[in-house]
Amino acid sequence: MIAITPKPPYYAEIFSTIRTNVDEGYNEMVEKMEALAKLQNGYLGIELIRILKVHPKVNIKHIFKRDTLIENEFPHLLDTSLNSTLTSNIEDFKKLDCVFLSLPHGHSYDYIKELLGEVKIIDLSADSRISNKSLYSQYYNNEMNEDIQKQFTYGFVEKNKEVIKTSNNIANPGCFALCAQLSILPFKDIATSAFINAVTGSSGGGKDPSIKNHHSIRSKNMFSYGINSHRHLAEIYQSFPDLEGNLSFIPTSGPFVRGIFLTAELTLKSDFSLEELKHKFQNTFSNESFIRYQENVNLVNTSGSNYCDISIHQNSNKKIIVQASLDNLMKGASGNAIECFNLMHNLPYNEGVGSLMPFYL
Repeated sequence: MIAITPKPPYYAEIFSTIRTNVDEGYNEMVEKMEALAKLQNGYLGIELIRILKVHPKVNIKHIFKRDTLIENEFPHLLDTSLNSTLTSNIEDFKKLDCVFLSLPHGHSYDYIKELLGEVKIIDLSADSRISNKSLYSQYYNNEMNEDIQKQFTYGFVEKNKEVIKTSNNIANPGCFALCAQLSILPFKDIATSAFINAVTGSSGGGKDPSIKNHHSIRSKNMFSYGINSHRHLAEIYQSFPDLEGNLSFIPTSGPFVRGIFLTAELTLKSDFSLEELKHKFQNTFSNESFIRYQENVNLVNTSGSNYCDISIHQNSNKKIIVQASLDNLMKGASGNAIECFNLMHNLPYNEGVGSLMPFYL
């Protein structure tokens, strides 16, 4: 049946409301819920626990105590043995072989100051990644602690593996930065400029409540942010200084939970055939367990795993398209951190993460 639209004129009724005492306490409750949300364990820390719990050479001795038991918030990690590891005494961590710090930007320094020199540290926050004072002040908008920064090695495994082996403190790369650097690394000596668009899932925004992380905003939606100003640019420039000023970076939010799908257009110094480019890829990553060449990259092929898949496509003789995908919580964070842990302790660098196959669905 087809509705019959009445003839004009049309009228609109507009209502306004005034909040009454019925809502008394509403604002206080909102603030309390937001505060509670900020106290929850983050995604990266939970991924670390999930992987390290089955690492054959690791015993989880202590987990920093938050206001909730881990299995209450994350039932998939239900294991009563984890409760006995909870502590808020920083002295307990000084007795360990290694400490993983998985804290928001700006919160790691306080713990690093206490632990530095007492125990090996792997910092998954952004605090200790940049050793270049100029880049730090430009992208972090605060003062760099040079005494701390100089004691950290940047944990870009595929580039700094030998240095990581002899280091006591590791700054784990950011997820966008690592995906971009893996895409550039085979062509670092022949690329003169880069245009990068990288799409990340909602887990990349962490657990702190914000309008950008709200389901109704993220679902079935895409938006870019921090164009050419995202702090991960500093990491890319630190690794490839010749690209500074010749790189455009567009971080984009995608309507999915895990993963990064990156597309980079690289301009090269001269002409190279596709076979020559593939040869450079093989020369760079032939001994790397987690970097795979694919004719076409698919996001689900890396989800839940420590793999990074990369494809190469010619645009013209001097321009190429490189596509890459990785799981932002795994190879883009926790998985890479465990690679660094393995190297620091003379273990095979794929120990504990090499057997984690992609979720696919």
